[in-house]
Amino acid sequence: MQDAPHPSDSPRRNGTLASHASACVAAGLCALPAIRRGEEKRVALSSWKPYQTRLPSGDELGSWFNPESSPTAMCLVCGAVSGHLEMIDFDNWDGGGGEAFEAWREAVEAASPGLLERLVIETTPSGGRHVVYRCETPVSGNTKLAQRRIDVDSDEPVVVGSKEYAPRRDASGAWVVTVTIIETRGEGGLFLCDPSPGYEVVLGDLCEPPLITADERDVLLGCASALDETPQPVIGGGLAPSNSSAFPNSCPSRPGDDFNDRGDPREILLRHGWVMVRSGELGGNEHWRRPGKSAGTSATLKDRVFYVFSTNAAPFEAHKGYSPFAVYALLEHHGDFAAAASALATEGYGSREHTTGVDLSAFMTDTPPATGPLEPCPVPVGELVAAYPQLREPVIHGLLRAGETMNVIASPKTGKSWLTLDLAIAVATGRPWLGRYQTEAGPVLIIDNELHRETSAHRLPKVAQARGVAMREIAERIFVDNLRGRLQDIFTLAPYFEALEPGRFKVIVLDAFYRFMPAGGDENDNGTMANIYNRIDAFADRLGCCFVLIHHSTKGSQSGKSVTDVGAGAGAQSRATDTHLVLRPHEEDGVVVLDAAVRSWPPIDPTCLRWDFPVWSVDDTLDPASLKNERPGKKKDASPKADKPAEPSWGVERFVARFISAEPVGKAEIREDAKGEPGLSWRRVADLLDIAEGEGRIERVRLPGRGGRWGYALPGGEASS
Repeated sequence: MQDAPHPSDSPRRNGTLASHASACVAAGLCALPAIRRGEEKRVALSSWKPYQTRLPSGDELGSWFNPESSPTAMCLVCGAVSGHLEMIDFDNWDGGGGEAFEAWREAVEAASPGLLERLVIETTPSGGRHVVYRCETPVSGNTKLAQRRIDVDSDEPVVVGSKEYAPRRDASGAWVVTVTIIETRGEGGLFLCDPSPGYEVVLGDLCEPPLITADERDVLLGCASALDETPQPVIGGGLAPSNSSAFPNSCPSRPGDDFNDRGDPREILLRHGWVMVRSGELGGNEHWRRPGKSAGTSATLKDRVFYVFSTNAAPFEAHKGYSPFAVYALLEHHGDFAAAASALATEGYGSREHTTGVDLSAFMTDTPPATGPLEPCPVPVGELVAAYPQLREPVIHGLLRAGETMNVIASPKTGKSWLTLDLAIAVATGRPWLGRYQTEAGPVLIIDNELHRETSAHRLPKVAQARGVAMREIAERIFVDNLRGRLQDIFTLAPYFEALEPGRFKVIVLDAFYRFMPAGGDENDNGTMANIYNRIDAFADRLGCCFVLIHHSTKGSQSGKSVTDVGAGAGAQSRATDTHLVLRPHEEDGVVVLDAAVRSWPPIDPTCLRWDFPVWSVDDTLDPASLKNERPGKKKDASPKADKPAEPSWGVERFVARFISAEPVGKAEIREDAKGEPGLSWRRVADLLDIAEGEGRIERVRLPGRGGRWGYALPGGEASS
């Protein structure tokens, strides 16, 4: 199929920007003015956040698109505001005439004939493509679908296409750059479009994007994901690293690991109604279709990893990879990995040492069984490093990784449960927690043994509303199990956690931790506490998720204590966890200081949080060192403080709009420019730059003629190029 020319008699093709924008808004699409001058591409508004939830009015369009304002381009906001609009962006950085787009187009046509003809396709100034449509169901946020790794010789900047990349070392020490080939613009995103200079619709009508089904969207995104060339995390473990020479032959293999080596997931998939629609010719991806679907592709199989991109392929989750053992356990044993391991052992998988006594520690972990005699199995450090070249995947950047545990410690009635609901919403939607700690999106389970269901149902919508999060974004992403009236301790909950499907949740919250203490247990006993944390570690390892434990501090002043000494109970409660996060009262009322001791991250800087019901918000105007001294007998200063005028908060969007443009600028210059701006400390500037870069709003570029220093600039503007 070749791109069809746009009808020459279309009034939208020959109209002005104003008429295009009006036509789009009339069709239910949120159109905004944009600036495009050379490499500069951005929204021509100080803030476009309000238009993520509402369409502009006629008066607003008139004020934006007029000779005095002189916008040079137009962009469309994606997501619910535009009827679940989504765009797939194919970059042409390779200079090969759209190699990825052509491969994707062929795959889509083969998987779902006729679907491509219904889409809107436009060309971009770089020679890339935009594919535009609406979906019957809500779309996700901006998502990278396919990337490519490029090996380079040194840390010298590399120009790929029109962009310069800073090489980074991978776990083996090699210098690499990773470029994005295909990505989406979805909820919270936008993109420049026709009739902006350099953009031209070549198929369909941009004012009438087609409405496609969730299955059809799966085909489009799945065919794009199949072009990804970078490694993906795999549920079920036991693939290449554990099969390599990094593990001596004397170490017994587990049934699941052995099945990953020798078992064939194809037989299992076929038995459960999956259909192979394309074989993996010459080592390429096999394409598989889920049961109940008559056309299209739902998953791929390559290098023994079953990668699912369908959102309707239970028990598998979309955009996750599964090992053969995980496929077997999910389809043959309803996700019971222990039963799966036992069944495989009876079929001769695994060494004899692991054919009996299978328990939680014998699967989904890379450690020997926790029960029975410990079998010596030392690994030379060189082989250990080769087998585990990277730390675990981040969940909350700077604080928490997959499979780790985190304490959240504060005095009773401080608001730590509200703070944790805020954390749950951030993880569920992939938003930065507190605007500071970037998260990786995933479902969250809250097990609450203090609140009634009515209270949880009341609190979550309030926090979501305060953060500007629509309930539809979390309705199927946050799960709550209120145990009040049917309390369980952490040991009697073992069957509960064994029944959960590994990989189903990104984070599990236990609130409040003290109520999960076994009857007769003493939180001041190190042995008891260490045993409890060991059990939680086993659950976390098996489920492939993080645990967040809400706990209380001791009575009295916390200001003179170290971070690890804040928290009721034995010292093991801080030593046994990976992140020990505490909230201590600040000398100013309604403010706490967040601090943490972390195991797998660099130390964090303390942060002041101000209570503004129902959420805590960062306040960088206060000194985190000014902790409240609550020693008895100290009189509180009763002199009234002058009211301080409220200053608008500095979010990433406002910061980027104010300080970043297409012209590269160094961090020192940005900090100098930010002097005198209330709420913008040096630390806050650095954090906002890190968050903005992590979200792809800005990119790091080499400053010309300045001794090789790095600076920041818009990556083709806030909109997609």
